[in-house]
Amino acid sequence: MSDGNEQDGFTAGRGIILMIAGVFVMSVMDMMIKWMSAGYPSIEIVFFRTLFGLIPLFAIVYWTGGLRQLRTRRWKLQLARGVTGTGATVGFFFALGKLELAEVVALAFASPLFVTALSVPVLGEQVGFRRVCAVLVGFVGVLIIVRPGADVFSPYALLPIGASFCFALAMVLGRRLSSTDSAVSIVFYTTLAALTVSAIGTPSVWVMPVPADWSLLAALGLLGGCGQFLVTSAFRAAPAAIVAPFEYSALIWATLFGYVIWAEVPDGMTLLGGAIVIAAGLYIGYRETRLGRRPQGPGVMPDSPADGPPADGKGA
Repeated sequence: MSDGNEQDGFTAGRGIILMIAGVFVMSVMDMMIKWMSAGYPSIEIVFFRTLFGLIPLFAIVYWTGGLRQLRTRRWKLQLARGVTGTGATVGFFFALGKLELAEVVALAFASPLFVTALSVPVLGEQVGFRRVCAVLVGFVGVLIIVRPGADVFSPYALLPIGASFCFALAMVLGRRLSSTDSAVSIVFYTTLAALTVSAIGTPSVWVMPVPADWSLLAALGLLGGCGQFLVTSAFRAAPAAIVAPFEYSALIWATLFGYVIWAEVPDGMTLLGGAIVIAAGLYIGYRETRLGRRPQGPGVMPDSPADGPPADGKGA
């Protein structure tokens, strides 16, 4: 009995460490995106993020069975997922260049709220009264962060909200795709869609990277892929109810990076709203776990048909 408890404790600890490491890696990527936004158009950063992100993705394809993993029977649904995932990626990247880092991350946590809301019309799922209340409370937190009508309101705050909605829709579509297509194929075609769109939009605003920045642009893709792999490994190592809450450590890193690099200090209302959104997301995740479904948050890469699509938190 004690050996089993020790093994469970080791597995849980390993999952938590992997989750914290994965969130940290992707938080570093977010920080770098904001840093690079000062000198390069956001659509160009999306292009390099997805281009170099194919490197770890192809490695995952190789390790998980080769090109046959990319077969799909539902091209129209893959296209729809690619479009919404691309919208999420572009929206988040533009938001990182315009808003405080902690504010973007806090608003990104609205994705699980949108997933729960969209699962009713898109998937035909039933959402109980308690989860409906959690969604409504979470959106109150979003309004506290954005504060429409107040002097501090920024129209750019609509970017991460719209991106969160697109990301949630992509996840819901991914749930439908996962019944026939592999998780690797879902992420591959979404990444390919974002790469295609950004490749079309980049030439008109192209800024030639200086030699020193090439390594940073390449690192965006590698960090995104590595972060996603770590988060995926966390969910495979331990139950979702244990590791999922540690995704919200992203707000700690965002606040720290924002303060150290840009002297950004989130005000009390932003922190309050973020806490409400996180609490609502945690409760929804708890209810999902009780109902036998894994919480679907940024960065979750599925390993069974019951799970949603993979993403790095920015949609692709």
